[in-house]
Amino acid sequence: MITSIKVNNAGLILLQSYVPTLFSHLHLTEDNRFISAEAQQRAVHYLQFLVTGHSQTADQYLTLNKILCGFKPQDTVGTGITLTAEEALLCEGMLHAFMGHWSAIGASSVEGMRGNWLVRDGALDGSSGDSADWHLKVEKRAYDVLINQCPFSFSIIKFPWMNKVLRVTWPT
Repeated sequence: MITSIKVNNAGLILLQSYVPTLFSHLHLTEDNRFISAEAQQRAVHYLQFLVTGHSQTADQYLTLNKILCGFKPQDTVGTGITLTAEEALLCEGMLHAFMGHWSAIGASSVEGMRGNWLVRDGALDGSSGDSADWHLKVEKRAYDVLINQCPFSFSIIKFPWMNKVLRVTWPT
């Protein structure tokens, strides 16, 4: 059976090159594995913080995050976490580093980056079985011509803790 799930944070995949390092710096992973089930659940919410700047998000809006953290879409991860000031600064610093490496987007603010690139509708498709890949199709916007100048690869994502590969289509 094929499932299709709408997501509103599809741009999160742009940050995939930074995710393992971020999780390590947040002490969520060790040797590319989550240190605990709680750390894995917190990781879902750190990803959403990157996208929106909010640490509280209803579970139904975290499907992509769950997949990127090795959960199934139907798994529940709670509605949020409390971030320390140091954790929030680390996340914001990661966003600044990302923006600094993508010169084509110019001198954007973190909020501008979130609104223009990370908060993005998409459709997530996959088989309900364990063997098939996930497919994410990101909604097109006018300024997506800049996506070809993004210095990071994001067409195939597979972290060590993920059960399936995520294949991404970002139309230009």
